[in-house]
Amino acid sequence: MQSDLRSFLAGAGARGLVSRPDGAVSLMEIPERMEAAGREGKIFLAEQVEGFEAPLVYNLLGSQELLALALGCGREDAIRRFIAAGENLIEPVLVENAPVQERVFLGDEADVSRLPLIVHSKKDAGRYISAGLVVAKDPDTGVQNVSFNRMQLKGARKLGVRMMPSNHLGMMQQKYEERNRPMQVAVVLGNHPCELIAASSSPRYGVDEFTLASGLRGEALEMTKCKTVDLAVPARAEIVIEGEVLPRVREAEGPFGDFMGYYVPVMENHVVRVTAVTMREGAIFQTMKAGSEEDSRLLGLSREAAVLKAVEAMGAKVRALSLSPIIFNCAISIEQRFEGEAKNVILAAMGAYPWLKVCVVVDHDVDVFDKNDIWWAIGTRLKPETGVVQVNNAFGLGRDPYRLHQSKLGLDCTIPLGAWDEFERITIPRPGDGIGFPV
Repeated sequence: MQSDLRSFLAGAGARGLVSRPDGAVSLMEIPERMEAAGREGKIFLAEQVEGFEAPLVYNLLGSQELLALALGCGREDAIRRFIAAGENLIEPVLVENAPVQERVFLGDEADVSRLPLIVHSKKDAGRYISAGLVVAKDPDTGVQNVSFNRMQLKGARKLGVRMMPSNHLGMMQQKYEERNRPMQVAVVLGNHPCELIAASSSPRYGVDEFTLASGLRGEALEMTKCKTVDLAVPARAEIVIEGEVLPRVREAEGPFGDFMGYYVPVMENHVVRVTAVTMREGAIFQTMKAGSEEDSRLLGLSREAAVLKAVEAMGAKVRALSLSPIIFNCAISIEQRFEGEAKNVILAAMGAYPWLKVCVVVDHDVDVFDKNDIWWAIGTRLKPETGVVQVNNAFGLGRDPYRLHQSKLGLDCTIPLGAWDEFERITIPRPGDGIGFPV
């Protein structure tokens, strides 16, 4: 049996990484419960949601341990695992009698409002789908594209969807709109983390992200044909919403709390007409909070891969690297080879990833996945007069009317080369260390 969301939850639960509230919870309680689970680095699974049939799950990749579990590797090896998968894409395979089509709802029965969509932020325009993988097909090549796109619930069979013209889904939709044709889409919910990682990776246009998902799995992802649209979706997902993006139709959508922790304003965005909903027996609805640790890990992994490649290309011995908890900041631990190497690492990282704003380089004894450890290194090892690198008037995030992201800062928080006797970190004594305590 191919691994899916359910098997991943079972594995995480066996490690004590799943938080389950007692009894039923309401939609309005869920955001606060989600936030608490996120602080603990645990998956949140509400098995009973008041007024809804489906359970709700959140924060599948809310810690580095969960990401490593999903990829079947050590927590410092996730980036290299991602890079290897990108170099070994595998074509998915089609299967019949897929679990995701155990229940099929057509016409007026395809009511999306029956799913436990939540209001994520206080000023959001309404209930949103935030963890759906949107699948569409290029009308010229027939190659599928997979991406994350927020979707506002506008009616039982109507969704508002945000797609930017510069992104692959927006480019595809423009082709359909020029021909005055609707674009068929499938919104896939309740996915194994490998599919989530692939959908957030943004490979070059024309690469089907499900081939990367297969590469991450090390085997062909099982897919199945949809019921009302000519698309293929993961066979063991939990829920699929089928529909079409209407050409030349725009409606107000938003505001919505985005990944930077601010609200994006109301925009005129596209509209999806729902044609079918299919699901597994006992289907689990999956949600995600923009700007959460999980969101940052998904957004960060492909960018971390670009930074790692650039830094290692100059010969640096990288122990670990992280863009969490916000993808504008990067922490890199290295094994120093020469004085000043940290500055070279900083400049290589900035050149590889234009959105990078603050880069902290530390020694290999610092845990880049621990924010407290990073701040400890800044406080005890940074020498401001020589350890600060500032780059002005450099391109960063494009959506920046106040020019907050058009300059960069690097911090060299490494010790003087080889001075480990003076910088050995204290540790507590443990049984078996052979330490005798004086009377």
